[in-house]
Amino acid sequence: MLQPSVQVRDQDGLLVAEFWDCLRLDPAPVQELCKTYDALRLSARWPDLIVDFLGVDFAGSAALSGFVRLQKHCRQHGGRLVLCNLCPTVFEVFRLTRLVPLFTFVPDRAAAVALLRAGPDLAAAPSPVTPDLPAQY
Repeated sequence: MLQPSVQVRDQDGLLVAEFWDCLRLDPAPVQELCKTYDALRLSARWPDLIVDFLGVDFAGSAALSGFVRLQKHCRQHGGRLVLCNLCPTVFEVFRLTRLVPLFTFVPDRAAAVALLRAGPDLAAAPSPVTPDLPAQY
């Protein structure tokens, strides 16, 4: 049986979250991510966060509400949240729930790292569409 979880680690000075065994993303791993982010932010002063959705095929609205809280929390502490590797089904849930304008989406982790490394001005405000998004977005 799958044990959904989230792993948060340092990748070249940036926090990166990956979901494990989460074909269907439920609220529990997102809540775990919020707690882990907060602990790491306090201990290491990492305000920016990349969330990699690779391997996630579905996310319900209950899970998405956790990302709204996480986005708010990141911003309150001077951080930026970038979401990457969303499959079309997961992105569609963000679109249908009208949450797309709240977040910054990029196609993959390399683009997320590049965006955050480019400086606070480029990733400070969420954008519903970035030039690098695949056509299905």
